[in-house]
Amino acid sequence: MLPMILVRLLPSESAMHVVASDASGEEILKARLPPAGQAHRLATRTLLEAIALFCNARLRVVLSADCEAISFAQGLCDGLGLGIDTVHYDVEILAPRQGRRLGVRGDFRDVRRLTRIKGEET
Repeated sequence: MLPMILVRLLPSESAMHVVASDASGEEILKARLPPAGQAHRLATRTLLEAIALFCNARLRVVLSADCEAISFAQGLCDGLGLGIDTVHYDVEILAPRQGRRLGVRGDFRDVRRLTRIKGEET
């Protein structure tokens, strides 16, 4: 059985924050990327596959976008808004919180709160 890595994605119109943690909860990757709308349509999926291959682990991805359009544009959900599963990762879509605002540049508190995974308690 491969180890699991938790990847939390918070794409918005201004930036995409990514935090990846190993099974012990230690952050192994933290990134603030350009807005998802400016990226290639396969960029997010390719990034996740690269993390999975580099870590030799299956990813559990939690995605919470500002709106459904941004979420769908990442290629991580189907037409019904449900997360997709691949060989490299499983995706869970969380509804955005009303009035959520990202903090100052480099502040990842909102991303770290995205921890709910199917079958686990928060």
